[in-house]
Amino acid sequence: MGASKSTALTVRKAVLAGVSLAALAGLSAPAFAQTTQASPAQGGGNSDTLEDIVVTGIIGSLQRNLDIKREANGIVDAISAEDIGKFPDSNVAASMQRIPGVSISRGTSSMGGVPTSTGDATAITVRGFGPSFNETLFDGRVSASAASSGRGFDFSSVSSDFIGQIDVLKSPDASLSAGAIGATVNIKFPKPLDHPGFRAAGSVSGTYATDADGASPNGALMVSDTFAHNTFGILLAGGFNETQTRGNHVNNQGWIGTTATSPVTDPVNYHFASLAPGVKEGTPAWFIQDYGIYQEHSDTIRKSARLALQWQPSDQIEVTLNDDFQREDAHQNQYGYSIWFNSKNMQNVKLNSNGSVIDFVQPNTPTDFQAQYNSQVLQNNLYGLNVKWTPTNNWTVTVDAARSESWQNPGDQLTSLDADVGYGSCASGTCINTNNVGITGVAAGALPYPTVYGPGGNTSQFTNGFIGSHVFPMTSTRNYNVIDQGKVEGQWKSGDTTIRFGMQYIDNKEDLASYDTFTNSNWQAYSGYGPASGSPTGVALPQSWFTQTFSTANFIPGFANNGNLPSQILMANPGQILNYLQSLGNPQTKNIPGFNYGCCTPPFDGTYRLILSPGSKRNIEEETYAPYVAATFKTDVANMPLKVNLGVREEITHVISSGLGQTPTAFTVTPGDKTAFTVAYGPVSTVEGTNNYQYMLPNLDLTLGVTDDLQVRFNASRTLTRPPLNNMTPVYSISTQRVGTVSASGGNPNLMPYLSDNLDIGAEYYYQRNSYVALDGFMKSVSNFVIGGTSQKSFAGVIDPTTGHDVQYSYSTYVNGPTAEVYGLEMSVQHVFDDTGFGFQANATVVGTNKPYDPLNLAVSNFAVTGLANSANFVGFFDKYGFQARIAVNWRDEYLDHFGQAQGGSIFGSEPTFVDPAWEVDFSTSYDINQYVSVYFEALNLSNETYSTHGRYKEQLLDAVAYGQRYTIGAHFKY
Repeated sequence: MGASKSTALTVRKAVLAGVSLAALAGLSAPAFAQTTQASPAQGGGNSDTLEDIVVTGIIGSLQRNLDIKREANGIVDAISAEDIGKFPDSNVAASMQRIPGVSISRGTSSMGGVPTSTGDATAITVRGFGPSFNETLFDGRVSASAASSGRGFDFSSVSSDFIGQIDVLKSPDASLSAGAIGATVNIKFPKPLDHPGFRAAGSVSGTYATDADGASPNGALMVSDTFAHNTFGILLAGGFNETQTRGNHVNNQGWIGTTATSPVTDPVNYHFASLAPGVKEGTPAWFIQDYGIYQEHSDTIRKSARLALQWQPSDQIEVTLNDDFQREDAHQNQYGYSIWFNSKNMQNVKLNSNGSVIDFVQPNTPTDFQAQYNSQVLQNNLYGLNVKWTPTNNWTVTVDAARSESWQNPGDQLTSLDADVGYGSCASGTCINTNNVGITGVAAGALPYPTVYGPGGNTSQFTNGFIGSHVFPMTSTRNYNVIDQGKVEGQWKSGDTTIRFGMQYIDNKEDLASYDTFTNSNWQAYSGYGPASGSPTGVALPQSWFTQTFSTANFIPGFANNGNLPSQILMANPGQILNYLQSLGNPQTKNIPGFNYGCCTPPFDGTYRLILSPGSKRNIEEETYAPYVAATFKTDVANMPLKVNLGVREEITHVISSGLGQTPTAFTVTPGDKTAFTVAYGPVSTVEGTNNYQYMLPNLDLTLGVTDDLQVRFNASRTLTRPPLNNMTPVYSISTQRVGTVSASGGNPNLMPYLSDNLDIGAEYYYQRNSYVALDGFMKSVSNFVIGGTSQKSFAGVIDPTTGHDVQYSYSTYVNGPTAEVYGLEMSVQHVFDDTGFGFQANATVVGTNKPYDPLNLAVSNFAVTGLANSANFVGFFDKYGFQARIAVNWRDEYLDHFGQAQGGSIFGSEPTFVDPAWEVDFSTSYDINQYVSVYFEALNLSNETYSTHGRYKEQLLDAVAYGQRYTIGAHFKY
């Protein structure tokens, strides 16, 4: 769709006999820029009419990328559109993984509390630094993100149809930003005056995923035109994209670290009911607390629109006004079976050599089925005004102002509605329809599975009968992020010397809040499983609602123990269950058998109500002032051209944070759920905190032309990444309130930014047209790492009714920690085989650190650098005769993603989450029917790769998700 100056090479040429467009496609940009006058002898006759030729396709795009890399002041890689509105991949992040040092994260979210994956490439890691360390800009502007848990950006929300070019800056540009230790990603959009005249482009397609419930339509259209002798232009664009997936998912929400003690040695503080013969008392041990088997049917609809107006009343003034809008509506039906384990009830506990619990039995365990509806609405809008004034040939003055807004659930939409039903209870002292259940099959590359299931151990009746109500958690996350930004810049240029100076201002505000049924205990209103389970609380549900199941046959390809999972898992409608429970009426005005009398503050009136969780209410404002100056000039060293780029940026930041805090006053065991506490709180109060810091960030880039084809680079710089705003709250909240496991988490308003001193040395050899070999070594020394610290504390004077002592809990917060070094080597090659149309790209990145993760270190402050993974990519292609084909193979090694798991409570601090190695193969092809229309086909994940994670050791599976393959067929047109 409308190509910008940087996304299409335009050749002004006469009609030359014997000169092929294929030959032109291999030339460099300077050669394209030449104007060739045709002579009569060349077949031009007396005509001097010139025509515009836009070199498109894979080969043309790769040449543009190469030229940008070669001419950049610093270390920059680029991806440009192959044609008007035709980006190389339908997913933006998937395109960037072709860049050396860049790897992607497949989409994971926890809309409903259970991490899930759709297979979308959502985030990038650059040189081992994850999403929060990379800053994403839209035409040089910062974009707000209400849903991000850090400062990372979700690229799946950006339509590739409107993008002209993406620059990935691995060394800083003082005039652009300073918030990226990994890289700065600048997404550039087309503008109407870039290409005067009328232009239109669009696409229509249908996508089918192998495990989805149906096909999904997609479409995009962009129209651009100029008026009044090309002094005024308008560009309009809109797009619609739907993604449907079905994920099969085995999930352990956390491996809880403890010690293998039993009542034999410690009758008061023991951690397991009994140990298997041979297990040594006091051995470090890790056990699964919450196990589940799920199927998730996801449907995500993304809508995007862009408006750009430009006015150029004279050669000296250009005014640009733009508005970019995106909205994502994600919906998911999640069905599953889950089991909660309390370590003190686990018998005959067996450990492997690492201390992982690989087998046990827990008597009298109830069965839970989850019918859950998860949803999320994300809405982003960025609008701004840019004025460029060129008073003389040497001077340019630019003024830019913009606002970016982002909403999560702007209409107070539900995040999760979870109908937890099942059977089995010991509430009355007599256990009915429970199981002596355990988990076994724990091993690397294998799926753990339950040893006993079904009412009273009757497997044939696992999904039949006895279904009663249990708990009903509901949540709604409502966040708002707004960024106001402005920039004034002056530029002076004379010959090969350019000087830029200016001031940038950014005001970043976050308003975070979460509403739920936990705060008022409404989630426990009908807990207990009902009379068929021998419980005085909970109500029987119509059994005709529970006849549908899903199969677990070949549930997660590539994993052992698929055949040991329960063959069928129950499916139900959570809205139907909610309506039924609310139809029972107000238990305060009439007696309702099965209602959990004694729960809920204020008293439950028959309608499930979400109220504000005080600890979730946070307001953080971060103001930054950044004056800068940068200069670029050329000189000679030993008769070799040397380009020098140097700059310095001063970052002055002021942070104000506030939140609502409250202290628990009492814990009581929930009558209908002996595994859960009901918590009473004291009054709510406002807590505030402030922070100020200032840093000078210099950078130096040297590019030496050893020969016409060989250049070497040197870069030295300092960059910073600010801590996530949501980590800077001054309050804490209780996140888990289960018997035997109480945990709380809070923020730290005094967090300082990560600082990195960077060094790069590299060489690039452009040995023929559209071909090069590059090698780059880098080192980063990063200080002020923000780490999660966990400590064991107690609520003084608040008694745990199950122990008679003060309530013990795990408290997690954030602190600035140690310094670490990250180093690596990037290798890349691009080659086009003359005029054959064949070519390939290949790159590999090897990274390392002096602070790797040590699983044997059991200190609660165990620290390691996250995100580091070796990676490699290969793209082979053919581009000739209007036919294109491309196959891409991507590999990423295992890496430590983050510290922390869905459920904490380990006595060894925040347990790690590792992402397992993955290979993924994608294929795409297209054919130009004529100069206006082409058809295309795309196949993603031909290798049927899965997404999986594990804890401290490889056998500690956390998530295994199969999301299948995806196929798209469509047509693209341009005018």
